[in-house]
Amino acid sequence: MSILTQSQEGSSHLMMGNEAIVRGAIEAGISVAAGYPGTPSSEIIDTFSKISTDIYSEWSVNEKVAMEVAAAGSFAGLRSMAVMKQPGLNVAADFLMHLALSGIRAGMVLLAADDPGALSSINEGETRLYSRLMEIPMLEPGNFQEAKDMTKWAFELSEELGIIVLVRTVTRLSHASGNVILGEIIPQNKTAFFKHDGDMLDPMEGLIMTPPVSVKHSAQQEKLKKAATLFETSPFNTYEGPDNPELIIITSSICDLYSKEAVDLTGLTDRFGVFKLGTTWPLPAALVETILNKTEKILFVEEVQPFVEDNVKAFAAGLGNSLSRTQFFGKQTNHIPMIGELNPDLVVDALLSLFDLEYEAVPASYTQKTRAIVGKGVPPREISFCPGCPHRASYFSINKVLKLDNRQGFVCGDIGCYSMGMLPGGFFTLQTLHSMGSGSGLASGFGELSKFGLKQPVLSVCGDSTFFHSGMPPLINAIHNSSAFTMVILDN
Repeated sequence: MSILTQSQEGSSHLMMGNEAIVRGAIEAGISVAAGYPGTPSSEIIDTFSKISTDIYSEWSVNEKVAMEVAAAGSFAGLRSMAVMKQPGLNVAADFLMHLALSGIRAGMVLLAADDPGALSSINEGETRLYSRLMEIPMLEPGNFQEAKDMTKWAFELSEELGIIVLVRTVTRLSHASGNVILGEIIPQNKTAFFKHDGDMLDPMEGLIMTPPVSVKHSAQQEKLKKAATLFETSPFNTYEGPDNPELIIITSSICDLYSKEAVDLTGLTDRFGVFKLGTTWPLPAALVETILNKTEKILFVEEVQPFVEDNVKAFAAGLGNSLSRTQFFGKQTNHIPMIGELNPDLVVDALLSLFDLEYEAVPASYTQKTRAIVGKGVPPREISFCPGCPHRASYFSINKVLKLDNRQGFVCGDIGCYSMGMLPGGFFTLQTLHSMGSGSGLASGFGELSKFGLKQPVLSVCGDSTFFHSGMPPLINAIHNSSAFTMVILDN
């Protein structure tokens, strides 16, 4: 029996971040979980499927359908979760916009796993921006205990507000591990029933729809205002540091750990404070104002987009002259990188550039010597396909045929493990690589260009899962418009 399903309230266990999220959902009484696989989120649905028969879990055909399946559970009175990585939220965005407006019934959580640095992706897109765009509350765990506790609270918050709640994690939280103290698991005995015969505008017993838009949008705005009020006293917003620091770091997510470690490394915990926002949107205005009034220097530490930085600075601008002497530093001032993952050393570098501090992690000579040894001793090795994977033979055959044809034919690819067709292990076969299904969409377009003199053979490759996810629409489009290209479905 998995520790994730045992009560053992108060006991501490080592868990991966994604496992802690699953445990939090179980403690919240989840009944339905649906998602589409994609690192760093994949272990969540996989874990649900392995540990419990009391929870319905599925790999859906794509992220939009996953959210719709989860929403059906909520509409029928069952707590539910939709799980996806950052590009998947783009796929689900159409339904999310309408769901945020229509509202939900039982608590529903959208778990989005971002990948700063694109460790297992071909973009480092931001899901945080969707919280503002869709006007839904967002929570960001900053450690493994919070991954569990905030997930549980997200269901309660969603149910209280009647709106889906976004919980955003990142690779270094989802895939790292830490100690988690377990809470209580309350046995669930819920019966699904979809009420639909009440008053048309009754959110719990009437129709679930977005019209009348003005009424529903007004209600949505009130839900956000209530969320902001609740966030003011949330224990997930924390401040550590002196009462009157020289500088406060405002941060969120895993960057809270980086920031605290950076302050410890400099040995200046008596000069710098760290304010971690767990309830990232909407901002808890009064709490943020209190923090801003503690100091005249603010450093924002977050990965990729300056989401918190922009929102706090816009809020501060509305406060008028009371903060006129406050200096803000972060991505906009080039103290924090706009791309990639962060780490404690990058935060230390930002502090060093703002204050006359002396700090050296390791001697420069040690770094140079280490790089020289590594450069000589470790041969370069490209990522490649798993042993026995049929993609290697498929790409060899495609590559060989195109060379024999000798008309400079080309192959449009998709994201997936077969994306490695761009690399030496795939014989440099792919010439384009974008989103799921886009290889066949591009090929459909190229296949119509013969009237403009294009004589090159056009191929696309599409994985078996991608074919069902988003590969069929471009194929239908190509057939309808008589586009000349060859689609190769790669099934491994």
